[in-house]
Amino acid sequence: MGTKNEIVYDLRHFERDFNGTEQVNGLELALAEPKKDIRIKMLANEQREAGIPYVSGDKIFSLRAVWKNDSNTQSALCNVYMDETHGEWISANCSCSEFNRNRYCCHHVTALLSQYLMDHWGTEIFRGTKIEKKLAEQAGVPDPFVPGVLRKTDQDLLEMLNMPQVGNMDPLAEFATNTELHMECHMAKEKGGVSLELKIGSKRRYVVKSMLELFRSCDEGRVYQIGKTDCLSSLDQFDMDGRRAMELLLGQYRHKKSTPYFSTMFLRTSGSYNERYVYLEGRDLDAWMENVGEIPCYVGDDQVRIRLDGAGPEISMERQPYGMLLKTESFFILAKTEDWIYFQTGDRVSRTRNQQGGRLGEILELLSGKSEFYIRNKELPLFFGQMLPAIEDQTEIQTTGFALDEYRPEIPKVSIYLDISQDEIISCQVKCRYDRSGKEYLLYDEADRSVRNNGFEEELRRVTGKYFNAYDETNKSMCLSGGPEELYHFLTESMTELGKSGEVFISDALQKLKVRKLPSVDIGIRMDTGLLYMSIQAPDMTKDELAEILSLYSNKKKFFRLKNGSFMTTDPEKQKEWAVLAETFLQYGKKDPASMEIPAFRALYLDEMLKNRDGISLEENRKYKELLFNMDTAKEANDEVPESLRGILRPYQADGFRWMKTLKRCGFCGILADDMGLGKTLQMLTFLLSEKEEGKTGDELRTLIVTPASLVYNWKKEIGQFVPELSCKVITGNAAERQEMIQNEEDRDIWITSYDLLKRDIACYENIRFANQVIDEAQYIKNHGTQAAKSVRLIQSGFRMALTGTPMENRLSELWSIFDFLMPGFLYGYQGFREKFEEAIMNDRDEEVSARLRSMVHPFILRRLKKDVLTELPDKIEKTVTIELEGEQRKLYDAYAKRLKLYLEKQSKEEFKQSKLEVLKELTRLRQLCCGPELFLENYHGENAKMDACVELVRQAVDGGHKVLLFSQFTSVLDEIEKALAKEKIEDHRIDGSVSKEQRIRLVDSFETDDVPVFCISLKAGGTGLNLTAADIVIHYDPWWNVAAQNQATDRAHRIGQRNTVTVYDLIAENTIEEQIKKLQESKSALAEEILSGEGIQSIVLDRDEILKML
Repeated sequence: MGTKNEIVYDLRHFERDFNGTEQVNGLELALAEPKKDIRIKMLANEQREAGIPYVSGDKIFSLRAVWKNDSNTQSALCNVYMDETHGEWISANCSCSEFNRNRYCCHHVTALLSQYLMDHWGTEIFRGTKIEKKLAEQAGVPDPFVPGVLRKTDQDLLEMLNMPQVGNMDPLAEFATNTELHMECHMAKEKGGVSLELKIGSKRRYVVKSMLELFRSCDEGRVYQIGKTDCLSSLDQFDMDGRRAMELLLGQYRHKKSTPYFSTMFLRTSGSYNERYVYLEGRDLDAWMENVGEIPCYVGDDQVRIRLDGAGPEISMERQPYGMLLKTESFFILAKTEDWIYFQTGDRVSRTRNQQGGRLGEILELLSGKSEFYIRNKELPLFFGQMLPAIEDQTEIQTTGFALDEYRPEIPKVSIYLDISQDEIISCQVKCRYDRSGKEYLLYDEADRSVRNNGFEEELRRVTGKYFNAYDETNKSMCLSGGPEELYHFLTESMTELGKSGEVFISDALQKLKVRKLPSVDIGIRMDTGLLYMSIQAPDMTKDELAEILSLYSNKKKFFRLKNGSFMTTDPEKQKEWAVLAETFLQYGKKDPASMEIPAFRALYLDEMLKNRDGISLEENRKYKELLFNMDTAKEANDEVPESLRGILRPYQADGFRWMKTLKRCGFCGILADDMGLGKTLQMLTFLLSEKEEGKTGDELRTLIVTPASLVYNWKKEIGQFVPELSCKVITGNAAERQEMIQNEEDRDIWITSYDLLKRDIACYENIRFANQVIDEAQYIKNHGTQAAKSVRLIQSGFRMALTGTPMENRLSELWSIFDFLMPGFLYGYQGFREKFEEAIMNDRDEEVSARLRSMVHPFILRRLKKDVLTELPDKIEKTVTIELEGEQRKLYDAYAKRLKLYLEKQSKEEFKQSKLEVLKELTRLRQLCCGPELFLENYHGENAKMDACVELVRQAVDGGHKVLLFSQFTSVLDEIEKALAKEKIEDHRIDGSVSKEQRIRLVDSFETDDVPVFCISLKAGGTGLNLTAADIVIHYDPWWNVAAQNQATDRAHRIGQRNTVTVYDLIAENTIEEQIKKLQESKSALAEEILSGEGIQSIVLDRDEILKML
């Protein structure tokens, strides 16, 4: 492409049109001819010679053309400068020799000007000139200016058209593709490797001019032309050796072509890569040599055979009076790789191992330069000590007048002396003793080198030196400094390795640093008066030493160090039991591991972690064994289901009843965590009725049930329905009325209150003790710092039960909070729980810690899933309805999402922490935009795709005779839905936070019996405690962060009593935050299930980066 004011011509067709230099010269007219016939004015010679335009400004422009010869290389570069204003030729220059000889003009200048004039003023100006005559003669036509006469087929296209094609070959070419091809290779030594040139053919071998083109043709399945008669269309045409070699090279090409180092596959010459030669080095060269087989090979003009027998060049040594004469056969080192040295001797290329730290390569380089060396007696020890070890295993050495063993250097006796200073720096002196001379030398002492085995000592330095990181010049010793980690590694590994090099002598100071294994221990556990008494003893250890080990033990470390300086190594196979022993001692042992008082709730955990373990002798008393047996067989206990409930309770519910009875009998508390809809309330009431039928009354039976306000009357209703034998009272009314009810001497078996009222009335309960305390929907106390959580803990009660289908929704701390209510201290204090479990599981995904936590809580959580116990329950079909936002609704959503994204991108992590409430508000805005922009934009009258889809779905369900539960997070959404349903003349009931407890029950009863087809429910107000089995369609209008809340809502319909298949629809706006919430639900759902089933545990706390991904 030309620059400004420059016209660039491709005039290769001039040369093709006139077929060579002689015919191009036909355009070379006398200088007078162009002046006369074309009227071009020329300048003075000196101006033309300088090649400088004499007119300035934009009216000057230049013409430029490049001529190429038959080999496609440049033969001439021509420039002509023109004055556009006057239409004059100002100056010209050309690189050809004719330009100067012919008074600064040549046929290139004439051709360039002629082309320009034809383009701009037409061909008529050439009529009647010699140019017309010459062009007509060469074109063989009367009129050379007829369009297309002088044009030829584009050269690149012509070359492609002339390429042989498999399907259109002449008989000879077709035969050539089936002809067996043979290969020969030519190798040359290059820096770091060899260059490889290939010749390929059938009867005659042709040089491959471009290895790159050959590779590309093979890789792309194209035919590659070889000479005039042969073609390569398949590697199968090669003989066996040729095919193997080509497959190897092609494999290297395919591996490198997608890497930045692709060009290095070819030989670099004169600053560029020559595609004619493949460059081989390293492992690629080794592979080529190993696969070349019987392919004819040449190094220079010599044809050679590749023989990889591993033997070096032959060496002979002759003893002479004052020294030795060393002779080698003539050889030439072709290349060296990491593993091999390749050399040529005569017509053979061989290789030998490149070892001794590369020393052999240096020696062979020296020997290849001369065929004869003389070594005087004085230097013989050096030769036999340094050079002989490097070459004798790789070469054949012939001796004359002596035996090698006479001069082979003596292998000294090695002594290694280890010591440690007060500041724990290890020192190492290595001594070599030579028996022939009776002398001993420090390894790093340079004395008498000529009579020592230098090769051996050099290798000894290498082997021993890697265990140290410093050198003491004064004492000629190696040193190791560092912390306990380096010291432990030296004592456990390095000292053993040093012993392989010689006899090791250890100082008294270093011997005191012992590395000990964990001791075997005897454990005794007995149960008495509701407590466990545990003792840990080690036969070979004092009480204080064992206490020190237990206090320092950590299964995250390979070792720990005792006060006396010795190391105690941890055993990976014993880390589970020792972690439990250390944990128990630190919490309960104080200073004496032989005398620990432990709460009984640790019994099952200790039993699981310590029984049948190597190195532990466990002794248990009868009461302890009975406790373990009772808990292990809780579901098979002899407790009778009350007669009035025997026809009502299902088998799994009877198991749950017996499990609770066993818990209380053993002095434990627990979580009944059955799936939603499995009758946790009924199982709890069965337990309480059993307690009464055992004759318990008053203080022995009094039970406090704490529940969400929305479920207070549901409990009262179920008590009247299933266990009317139990008296109950609901704590309700104003503060004075509630106080009177609480302090009223008239007792009831069951007291029912809500979390909200309990925290207001907590002072009134101060002097009242309950035999049993039940918290329903126990996730209400998941945040242990809330007043609700604090209030339930303050109640004085003996046996405590927590009922919840979701013991964990988001974080492990929620599980801790429930167990802190049930059995304070069971999961330690909150800070201890964080350090021991939560951080390791949530942050580090530590499976060992997760398994320990499961082992601890498993005996006290009973969880059954509907799919496992209610095989007769109809299926639940879940469907996601994807809705595309359109028009104004989509524009609004995108604008708000972009605004929030820009806001977050500008924030630092600290700023994000400070603005979380603002970010949460904006996320809520995005969710509302998906539900309907009118929720917060008063004058919005545009599209609402989700509302349209929802109403259509409801209409179809109602027309099909179904009843529908419709849930949303937003009461404002329920307002809009009711308006839309009214337009369709579809009736509905509604529950939200404004509906009283009494009204809730009436609405539920009504929906179960009347013809109203739709129940609109606020997820928070009606997601729990309702039985709505009349509905078999559930619609979640908008997704919530925690899928457990949605599942609870769904189970209002999918529960015992449902006879139809329940279909659940999740309405999700496409390409919005709702899709991301759905993904979050899928990846982090059922956190409680994960800790119980052993799957991974994940936090759903969102940080700045996670929110940005959602946008």
